[in-house]
Amino acid sequence: MYLPQDARSQPVKFIRGGRTIFNIRYSARLLRPLVDDDRATFQKYACRVRSLTFERYDDDKPRKLHDSAALALLDSPASPSSPFPLLRELYWYDKRDVLLPCLQRCISTTLTRLVIHSELWPSAMVDLIAGLGKACPKIKEFRCSTPTASACAMLSDFVTCWDDLEVLETGAVNVQALQHLASLKKLRELKMLVPEGLSLDLDPTSTFSVMFSLDEFSITAANIELLLAFLAPLQISAKSAKLDIDSPPNADDLNHLLSSLTEHFQPNVLKSLGVLVNRPAYFDDHVLFELPPSAFRKIRAFTGLTDLNLSSMHVSITEDEVLDLVSAWPQMECLYLATRWDWGFTRLGVTFGGLAGILERCPNLHTLGVNLDTLPPNDSLVHIDNQYSGIAREKVTELDVGYAECDNIEAISNLSAGMCPSLTHIDRAHPIDIDYDHHSDQNEWFEETNRWKEVESFMAQKRMEQLEQNNGQ
Repeated sequence: MYLPQDARSQPVKFIRGGRTIFNIRYSARLLRPLVDDDRATFQKYACRVRSLTFERYDDDKPRKLHDSAALALLDSPASPSSPFPLLRELYWYDKRDVLLPCLQRCISTTLTRLVIHSELWPSAMVDLIAGLGKACPKIKEFRCSTPTASACAMLSDFVTCWDDLEVLETGAVNVQALQHLASLKKLRELKMLVPEGLSLDLDPTSTFSVMFSLDEFSITAANIELLLAFLAPLQISAKSAKLDIDSPPNADDLNHLLSSLTEHFQPNVLKSLGVLVNRPAYFDDHVLFELPPSAFRKIRAFTGLTDLNLSSMHVSITEDEVLDLVSAWPQMECLYLATRWDWGFTRLGVTFGGLAGILERCPNLHTLGVNLDTLPPNDSLVHIDNQYSGIAREKVTELDVGYAECDNIEAISNLSAGMCPSLTHIDRAHPIDIDYDHHSDQNEWFEETNRWKEVESFMAQKRMEQLEQNNGQ
């Protein structure tokens, strides 16, 4: 803080071993009222500031700006109306309502990038944001996370004031705002949040459509019905698309979404696709959420994919079906297929022979998530001398094995090291009913996970031995 030391609190210092150590808990406060000279000193530096961040106030943070100090600096009658006249970037993560006047003082016509993260939307925040369109006419990047459904109409009104937008992250906007955004030639990243309770006012029988050309498109919806409704009029040419659904959809609705993706995204442009759904909090019948393998059939049309994340899907798929599926994506680099959750019953998996087939069809893979079947006789690729010879890919560094067991650490380690000699990280699916507050209920899962960690260590040791051997030659 650019103020005299007698005007502000100081971190507590003490000496240990000749080194000065700061107390990890420190809240910046004013020790006396500010005088004109103090304000002149502050303004001397403030007029040079181009980027300003209000971090989240957290008791665990080592240094914090107390609200009284912030208000004295920025919301005093003696403070200038625009304390940072050259400010270009403003990042607001502070959740203290009392500091909203400080945010108001920092809003200016010079801003080109504005990020506001607020989980609470008091009326003062709504009023402030409602005027952003005219208050900040030069905005190129605006991010406003977690807006309420009632705030979305207001967001729709002011985004139409911005003609230079390049990046927008905000709540779902209306048709008029969508048309304006689609007309912006510089817009390259669009992220939409569709909160619970939002009425999109879209006619499902309408043939109206809006066409976007973007680098990245992302949408997070409270449920799949809202996502489908918002997506309905959109035709998107994007390199990356990510769809997040907060509540778990049933298999029929999710199947419909996956099958309709080619209607909304240009297959010859899309490189990265993620469709993520939340786990069900309660379920009596897993079949309600289980997809047929045919649900992935139309995704094969995106032949240029290099990144595909379907990790949270629940699907029973054979090894042959997996191999047929991945054969459509020879450029794939990062692939996750139904490996996030273990639903607690035996499902079909991919053997090590199938894993070799995936590596053969996707030679550029560096990250792979697939449910492995590691049980005998599926380790038959290991010969008598416990060595593997066949397809190997040094690019692979991360492997998610899904619900796979690990009964033979040495054999599995040798197979994994032979196929993926650079593998450094192995992950496993979490139980669908995991209780993070009572880990004792998942002791078996932790034990199995620890065995896979032993595979990691085995492979690391093997690489070290090989490196020492090579250096010794």
